[in-house]
Amino acid sequence: MPINKFGEQKMMTKLQLKRLLTCILLTMLVTLNTRGQALCVIDGTPLPDSLLHVTINEMRSDSAKEIVANRLRLIPPYAIESIQIFSPEEQIKQGNNLTFCKTPRDIVFIRTNSFAELQWIIDGRPKKPHKRLTIIEYMLSPKSIIEAMPKSIKSTDISALHLITYRKDPRQEMRPTIIIETRKASTKPSKRRR
Repeated sequence: MPINKFGEQKMMTKLQLKRLLTCILLTMLVTLNTRGQALCVIDGTPLPDSLLHVTINEMRSDSAKEIVANRLRLIPPYAIESIQIFSPEEQIKQGNNLTFCKTPRDIVFIRTNSFAELQWIIDGRPKKPHKRLTIIEYMLSPKSIIEAMPKSIKSTDISALHLITYRKDPRQEMRPTIIIETRKASTKPSKRRR
């Protein structure tokens, strides 16, 4: 039975479509394998993909700290102490009580050092916080500042709050700083000599 040109074109189109779909499927599989859904945990806090999305290959590279710092846009590379990669199975075997909605391919543990901790300046003077707070913890949950605030300051006392990151500052001693102005300071009469 002879096949007309219309039938031949239809078969070619189906064949091309199958090839295209196969190519797309293979590309997606390769992308999923190389990009793999990794769970990033910084200082014990899981990060959403919207804040930090990295691949396992990137985290195994020599420039992993720079990649994390650039993607986060909150800390310089020298504020990252270590990066470790584990499989979820390894963590479960070690006795860690982990539950996943969707098991990640790998877990990336990132530890920061003191350069990620917030310095506190309240009413122009350095103060010690009640609790250690990193800039990442603050960005994930701005309410965490209330728990970390020095005991002498109440959240209702705050009139202004500013955050300075110093991310691109070449001076390594510069740490992210939170500057708080209180109502108490603004209501104090100014001391002028007459």
